[in-house]
Amino acid sequence: MDETKMKTMSFVCPSCGGRMELSADGKTAVCPYCGHTVLIDREDSAQKEYERRIAEARAEEDIRDLQTRRQRRRRLKGWLIGLCVIAAICLVNVLIPDSPLQRLVFPQTADPFASVDIRFSGMSGQGRAELQVRDRSAEYAGEARYEVRPDSGLSNGDTVTVKAKAPAGWRFEPSEKQFTVEGLTCWVTESSQLDGDNLSAIHANTERLIREDWDEIVSSSLASDITFTPYRMYLFISDEETGYEYNVLYDTYEVNVTRADGSVFTGYEACRYSDLKIPADGILTADYGSLMGFNFGYTQGFSYAHSFSGWTDAAEMEADLRHVRDGYHLAE
Repeated sequence: MDETKMKTMSFVCPSCGGRMELSADGKTAVCPYCGHTVLIDREDSAQKEYERRIAEARAEEDIRDLQTRRQRRRRLKGWLIGLCVIAAICLVNVLIPDSPLQRLVFPQTADPFASVDIRFSGMSGQGRAELQVRDRSAEYAGEARYEVRPDSGLSNGDTVTVKAKAPAGWRFEPSEKQFTVEGLTCWVTESSQLDGDNLSAIHANTERLIREDWDEIVSSSLASDITFTPYRMYLFISDEETGYEYNVLYDTYEVNVTRADGSVFTGYEACRYSDLKIPADGILTADYGSLMGFNFGYTQGFSYAHSFSGWTDAAEMEADLRHVRDGYHLAE
């Protein structure tokens, strides 16, 4: 073979496929990439055999590539067929009335608060909120979930938010609702809270005790008449929230007794009430005490056996009440 012709021939490395370079003497071809060396046979038959082997190797590689692409296409076709079958099944289920899939795709709408109430209980400032289900006949009732925030430490007038989470197949509208806290039992902290029937009940109890206290004297020959009228209410609030009694009320009366000789004696009575509260129904609750004061009947011209409690001076009465309520402040 002509050496000049050999130098122009193309040699491909059988190891890495790179283009090989012919040596200066023309006897070997060296791959500059992997270093593989091939002896050059100057006979045309050897070159042709080498090129045949290279062609076969490339053909085998092309065949493997073709097989790989065919396998990928078959897998992709299988996936597409599977997805189409699933989509068809889903479509059929969606079209079936009241099927789970139809309800998932087209959920029913409901008002989750149409059958529930919020109950508030406890003292204002320490109140609690509790969800109550009025009607459990709704289809979603057993699976619906509600969240109440805040649900404790509540005072009258606060706002509580209730969030409703719908189960599968349902959509809640609205999904949350706000409620105003009301009806919690509250302490009496101002005299103005005592009005109407509650004030009448306090006065009625005080007057009953006054009549009982003076009954012996009025029914005897020592006196001929008695009248009494409300004087003032003294409401004391404990300076400590954990005090023995949160509040104490003194309902005071001016008492006028007409003696047998026609003279009039004027005294003052104070009836003590403690821990006054107004619950949700608005009816006052309290611990009822008794009339407060000192016996002075003998010094006022009545026999000791017919003595009564009370004060002869309103200022003295107020001073004594303030003294006995040390650790409390007088509400305005």
